[in-house]
Amino acid sequence: MNKDTLVVNIYNKIHNKKPLTMDDLRYLAEYAPECFEKTCSKVINTMPEAKPIMEPVEIKAEVPTMKPSASPSRQYNIDDILENIIRLEANELPLADLDADNVKNLLGNLYMELLFSHSDKETLASMVNQDTTSLFDAKV
Repeated sequence: MNKDTLVVNIYNKIHNKKPLTMDDLRYLAEYAPECFEKTCSKVINTMPEAKPIMEPVEIKAEVPTMKPSASPSRQYNIDDILENIIRLEANELPLADLDADNVKNLLGNLYMELLFSHSDKETLASMVNQDTTSLFDAKV
């Protein structure tokens, strides 16, 4: 399948409020890693309780620990973030007030906003040249 087609399929899932899978998030992280890192920062600002997943830290010795981030800078270790979301889905992390689906959906929504930024004047569905080519198709 064409790589742009996969991005459009993921965009359609987000637009239609369908849950994202871990494969979807993994693909988005590979498609545009810098966009995924910016999105992680925005997720922390929007949902502060997700910070332990986005910026992993050790919690306690009795409970499973999250993988520590490889570098002390603001760079995010994408593999660790995806692994922590998987562990959150399996209820292996002691974060009771955090829903994995909410984190995945917010991550997907914010990612698509960064990848396909738009304004109120110019919608993604508007037609470019009165053709059958939409602006969304042109951007993809």
